[in-house]
Amino acid sequence: MKIIAIIVTLMCCGLMFYVKREWKAAMLVMGAMTLTVVNVPGIPLHKANFLLQATFLLSEWNQLKQHAKKLWRMPYLVGLLLLVSFSELLATLTSQYVGIAETIKSELLFKYFALAYAFWAVRNEKSLKPILQVSLYCLIVLTVFGVLNYIDKSAMFVNALTEGKTSAVYEGVALGDIYTESARFRVQSMFNYAFDYGYMCAAILILHLHGWYRNLESKRVFIIALICCFFGIIMCGCRIVWVGTIFSIFCYSMWVFQLNRNVLYGMIAVIIMIMSYLTIPAVEDKVNKVTDVFVEDSETKGSSISLRMSQYAYVLMYVEGHEWLGLGKGYWAYSYAKDRRSVEGILGIESVILAYLLERGIIGLIFWAIFYTYIFFHFWENRKKRKTLTGLGASILTLYLVFSIGTGELGSVYPTMLLLGMVMKMIESKKRRPMLYAVLLRIMKRKKLTRRQQLIVILKVISR
Repeated sequence: MKIIAIIVTLMCCGLMFYVKREWKAAMLVMGAMTLTVVNVPGIPLHKANFLLQATFLLSEWNQLKQHAKKLWRMPYLVGLLLLVSFSELLATLTSQYVGIAETIKSELLFKYFALAYAFWAVRNEKSLKPILQVSLYCLIVLTVFGVLNYIDKSAMFVNALTEGKTSAVYEGVALGDIYTESARFRVQSMFNYAFDYGYMCAAILILHLHGWYRNLESKRVFIIALICCFFGIIMCGCRIVWVGTIFSIFCYSMWVFQLNRNVLYGMIAVIIMIMSYLTIPAVEDKVNKVTDVFVEDSETKGSSISLRMSQYAYVLMYVEGHEWLGLGKGYWAYSYAKDRRSVEGILGIESVILAYLLERGIIGLIFWAIFYTYIFFHFWENRKKRKTLTGLGASILTLYLVFSIGTGELGSVYPTMLLLGMVMKMIESKKRRPMLYAVLLRIMKRKKLTRRQQLIVILKVISR
């Protein structure tokens, strides 16, 4: 299984030099969905998703100058990349636990900069077709491994790809068996963490919902994707993923559909939920687990509001005197590995807000908030003319915010940057059409221009 995964990774890297850009984008999404635990030995970057991004850049080497020019014409996108670069470098330079080279590689080039790579890889909304097609196959593979994981209570793919490695939390336990003996069993399929599996399914569900609504895929394909996504969302066992999925679908519906349709869909959904709760014991159990998160002495094991408040109190105690810049990026991982009792009260710092306050302080948290607020306002400013696309972007952003604030970022940032970068490019492609039409009309009115001159002007406009 490990050899097959490595071969698939290398094949995708090779295909980057032969396929069209939208298929390159599809392979980047495929890597984020199915290759997160794959490492290729004997190659400097090792990680499959690092290799895919690196080969994407190499395949576009002759066009990088043009890509850079196009990027420079998008002040909001340049601003986002500069902001996150400054934030990450500041966090690194004020920390003794991480190096600048590792930060540039892991946090910037192959994580946040995926926003730019996705922007370059797609052309317009039709570029979603290959992405939807490839993601459907990935969902089927994820679901097959997820079902096997559920039956065997062991993630065989994860164990095969991480042979010899054990959990840092559960000593001596293989990474694919961390939930086997747990009171709340979770399906992790092809991911190290079940939460990442659920998050990925939720994000791809929104993408397929948009694809179906925009007639980019058939109803039959959408239903298959829907079944696979809901399996992952439910069986990952993460209540934050459940809540985030509901919020993101609600956001897309309110943003895109007409109000009267929203009311109708909302009433139908409420009726179905109530009937399911009253007649299906499994649904009743799941709903009770969600509502128990707000109960002090909950019988349902897992995180709760009281646990979050306890973690918040411990974080405030730890950062006393270091409120502005925190204790340094990487502090929790370093302290946990050295002496886990020293950070016992923080547990897993299950919120991006707590993590940033602890390691980057108030300044780091402000940069994080500005970054995602800036993205939201970009969608908000374009909502009237690009309703469906901005709705897609806002719903993905909503899912990320609910997930990261509720349980921490984990592996959610990279796929989020990929999807948001694609949405931004599709919005820009829609903007260029009216401009092109206006130029063409102006050319037609200028009778003195020859056909050759008209063609030159048209090509100049298209190249921008």
